[in-house]
Amino acid sequence: MKLRLFVVGKMVPELAAYEARFCKRLSGAWKLDVIELPEGRSKQLAQRKQEEEKHILKAVKKGYILFDEHGQQMVSKQWSTSLQQLAGNATQDFVIGGAAGVSDMIRQQARKTWGLSQLTLPHQMARVMVVEQLYRAWSIAQGHPYHRE
Repeated sequence: MKLRLFVVGKMVPELAAYEARFCKRLSGAWKLDVIELPEGRSKQLAQRKQEEEKHILKAVKKGYILFDEHGQQMVSKQWSTSLQQLAGNATQDFVIGGAAGVSDMIRQQARKTWGLSQLTLPHQMARVMVVEQLYRAWSIAQGHPYHRE
């Protein structure tokens, strides 16, 4: 299975090595690519969201999962079960929007919207959490000891 995480904005150096460690661990049957998309430049938040919307919709496949503070919150086992339902060679795209959030169009076109927390998280931290949870979902599916109950 190929997993692609599209994120608006660049990763901060302080978290890059941590993220890279989990991406490397997922280089087998569940391959993960993190693709950075440019941030909007407008000072107007609505216009910035529209700029970012163009980049997101151009890059992702239909059926993407959006990470949003209002999305469905699940435990790690639910992530794993959801991902295991995909075909072996399927591609699943995930989206983390920019600091201004995402446009209504991005929300409407998402197949699912998942939430990480009711807390507002910095986008770089959300990105690291998603990557770690994708690895955890894989470890649950494989019966790997990384996930402890």
